[in-house]
Amino acid sequence: MLKKSVFYIFAALFIFAGQFLLGSGLVTGQPPVIKRGTLNGNQAMPYIAHGPALLYFWAEWCGVCRTMQANVSAVLHNYPGLTVAVRSDDQGQLSAYIQQHKLDWPIVNDSDAAISQGYGARSVPALFFINQQGNIAFASAGYTSEWGLRARLWLAGLL
Repeated sequence: MLKKSVFYIFAALFIFAGQFLLGSGLVTGQPPVIKRGTLNGNQAMPYIAHGPALLYFWAEWCGVCRTMQANVSAVLHNYPGLTVAVRSDDQGQLSAYIQQHKLDWPIVNDSDAAISQGYGARSVPALFFINQQGNIAFASAGYTSEWGLRARLWLAGLL
């Protein structure tokens, strides 16, 4: 029994350490301005101007991002948000992926990763939770469940 407890403690510490390392360097406070428009021609920043709102960096080639698609879609039906497709060089390939997976998100194509670099997102998925004042209240990298997304958005709405 003691061996199992020690194992679970080390597993939890390993997971939290990984989240900390992936999330270090992510921007908090005032979000950098995204000057590029969405794929449907809208300005990007109004989507996250006032929260609680979600800013989600993802890539079509990212397996973890694919597992989060249903979570993000469900949350974006209830909260405002913006998504940024990172290093999606081929606009046609990105559009085909969006259609194939029926993604109805507002999406900015960050083909050169300039936007993600401005936010300190060195890996995908990266998530930024915007509060009511339009500032980044929380930032994280890696998989997050739908309930994890909803909980952080709820907390961001309180700040």
